[in-house]
Amino acid sequence: MPEVSRTGRRRQTPGQIAKARRSHMLWLGLLVLLVYASSLVGGFIWTDRDDLLQGAYRLTSTADLGSALSSSREAYRARVTGGSADPSAGSWQPLAVLSNTLGWSLWGECAFCFHLENLVLHGLLVIGLYALGRHVLARRRQGNSIAFWSAAVFAAHPATVSTVAGIGGQPRLLGAAFAAWTLVIFTRLQATTNARHVEGRPWLLRLGLVGLAAMLSDEIAYMLPLLALLIAVYESRERDRPMLRGIAPQRLQGLALLSAVLLCVLGYRLLVLGGLQFAADYPSASAVNNLGSALRLLWFHIDQVLLPAEPIVSDAWPVTQAWGAVETAALLGLLLLLGVTLIGLRMPHPSAFGVAWFLLCLVPGVGVFPTSHYHDSQTLYLAAWGAAFAATYGIFLLWRPVGRQLIPGSEAVIYVPIILVLGIITGLSNARWWDHVGLFESEIAIDPHYMEGRLELAKAAMAEKDAAAAMNHVLAAIESSRDQTFTGYWSSREAYILLGRAQWELGMYSDAAESIRGILEAQPNDAHALYWLGVTQLSLGDFIAAESSFRSALRLRPALPEAEGDLGVALVGQQRFVEAYPLLAAALDRSLGSPRLYRALALTMIEANRLEEAARYLELALAGREDADERARLAWVSWRLGRVEKARSDLDMALQFEEQTGAYVSWVSDQLARTEPGSSPPADAGDAARPR
Repeated sequence: MPEVSRTGRRRQTPGQIAKARRSHMLWLGLLVLLVYASSLVGGFIWTDRDDLLQGAYRLTSTADLGSALSSSREAYRARVTGGSADPSAGSWQPLAVLSNTLGWSLWGECAFCFHLENLVLHGLLVIGLYALGRHVLARRRQGNSIAFWSAAVFAAHPATVSTVAGIGGQPRLLGAAFAAWTLVIFTRLQATTNARHVEGRPWLLRLGLVGLAAMLSDEIAYMLPLLALLIAVYESRERDRPMLRGIAPQRLQGLALLSAVLLCVLGYRLLVLGGLQFAADYPSASAVNNLGSALRLLWFHIDQVLLPAEPIVSDAWPVTQAWGAVETAALLGLLLLLGVTLIGLRMPHPSAFGVAWFLLCLVPGVGVFPTSHYHDSQTLYLAAWGAAFAATYGIFLLWRPVGRQLIPGSEAVIYVPIILVLGIITGLSNARWWDHVGLFESEIAIDPHYMEGRLELAKAAMAEKDAAAAMNHVLAAIESSRDQTFTGYWSSREAYILLGRAQWELGMYSDAAESIRGILEAQPNDAHALYWLGVTQLSLGDFIAAESSFRSALRLRPALPEAEGDLGVALVGQQRFVEAYPLLAAALDRSLGSPRLYRALALTMIEANRLEEAARYLELALAGREDADERARLAWVSWRLGRVEKARSDLDMALQFEEQTGAYVSWVSDQLARTEPGSSPPADAGDAARPR
């Protein structure tokens, strides 16, 4: 039978408590599935396309393991995406690389499977936070129920959308899940000097290992020592012990262990990666103005969590040029919030614990951690639970005033509608993450300063062969970057390479070369930029300069097969056919055929008098890109092979492509008019068949 307390209330038996906890976890898992079911139909978007499909952020060979362990995310991705990144700058997430590798080996290009992984990780985090909240509220009436409702509010909160609905949020999911369970393990250690003694060594070992896994997954876990200290301090006050002196030795050992793990991770980064470069990079040169920008950003994050709407993806943010009323109000508001929180922790009050958690998890969001992005919507992911915890407890106090007894579970009347509204907003917001272009178009409509979004749209336009749209997006991003009143992440290198490629596609070869040279002035050892400079030089007919650019690119990055193939094209332009043929054939074997490569092979075959092969390569070149001179050259080869009708047909097409007949087309027309089909051409015919 259930026990009865001195106040006459029935106490639940251990079996009833365990049953209630299992029921809570089941409901939380079902809630996660229902809220995020719509995300399962999404595809690979944003960085997923490079990281997974192209292999930029997974292991593609055993040789990549060393790079993953010794370079930042940006430097590791550069081996595929190009450019030269500082190995010490940005995020370092080796477990995320291993997770992507394992997922790719199991699922391949199954986007549904990767999205399902995100749902599982989100569910594990939600249950971990429920277990943590249950422990924090262990001495409070209806503590289990409040922990359940706060976890449910967090599970459905729109602030989680950008992390869970996008496959690229998996590093943050891994780091948050490992961090939550690290703290759950921490709570198993003796809480105060008067608390029940438990064998601490096994739990300390688990604490260190899981904490290390969290820190190797995402930098948000660097806050673990402070979050653990928050729990220890709160529980000391909850038991009427001094805030610090009341912490039991086991807890102090746990805090020391987490701090030591963090120091080891930071030390490794200093020694192996070469340093710690923090993310804060505001345009202002004044530390005071940068503080103002950080304060405004902090309150923006607070608004994003408290307002029931999905946080925007854009990271464009206005910077403080000079302190005014907004910055002063933000500072005074923060000081007031900190003061109230400290008083609340001394009381102690669970809502103060939630607010303190929220503020601590927002610390990386103002640029004080070594990450690539500090102002992004994923910053709010783990922090949102603190706000949910504080708000849920506050609502519970309003629903159950002191001394009034209500039916157990009646608080669902308030919480269920809140969760329902949040869940609907989140479920609908998932749809934005189905389509790459749709996501960034909607973000730019909200924030025209979003430079990274512009570049993503430019890349998508290039993939669709819409060079004009790509150029417009890049120029808009470059224009936004000149506005020194805003800050935001973007890659100027990527922007100018995209601009150069778009200009090249539009036939603006000189402009394209100028855009690429702008990159090389800042990064002279950028292999991909050198390669694209060589491509523009090919189009300008400067084959010697193109050869030099391609050879420089290959010296910097030997594994650049596109450069090898186009080096062969540059050699053909100089009539060095014997040197060119092995390079062209190797590129063809790698399925790197392009109109210019087929054209170069055709010229090589003409030089070797292998006209059948020359005709085949010219057909392939024209299938990729129509050109009057190449069509005329095919007519010339067909005439040499005795294919009279084919030759005349191709010549007619060449004449139709040009408003004014070019010199080479006129020469071929003259040759066909005065030479018998299949006969040998005049002495200068071979020279005329080569590029001018």
